[in-house]
Amino acid sequence: MILKSGEEKRREDKAMVEEFKWNEHSEELLEGEGSLFLTTQRLILERISEGKTVTIFEFPLKAVDQVSVKGFVSKVLLLKVALNQIISKVKEIDFSSKKGYASLKIKVNNPKGYADEISFRSRKG
Repeated sequence: MILKSGEEKRREDKAMVEEFKWNEHSEELLEGEGSLFLTTQRLILERISEGKTVTIFEFPLKAVDQVSVKGFVSKVLLLKVALNQIISKVKEIDFSSKKGYASLKIKVNNPKGYADEISFRSRKG
């Protein structure tokens, strides 16, 4: 992950994207394990593929419409993100012209910590 000007890394953890859906379509290429990075400006998931680091997805925190934590024992981070703000380096995936929202379900250590930070940094205005 390369930080942008004025951006700072806030969290980094191994994570499992259990679900990535938009308009009832499941985007399986964007699901699975990876390294999750939360910065002051973006959320990024990267994975090693064929010896190279690939950005599975990233989006600005201002693109987050809803954030919550679900579960009792095994808690997960739930996000609703503007689809056209999600960037992916995975072949054949381009959301730039798509309307609506993606729903993400991410298993990560301390999902409440992520949710609180994303909620704070995604505030409009």
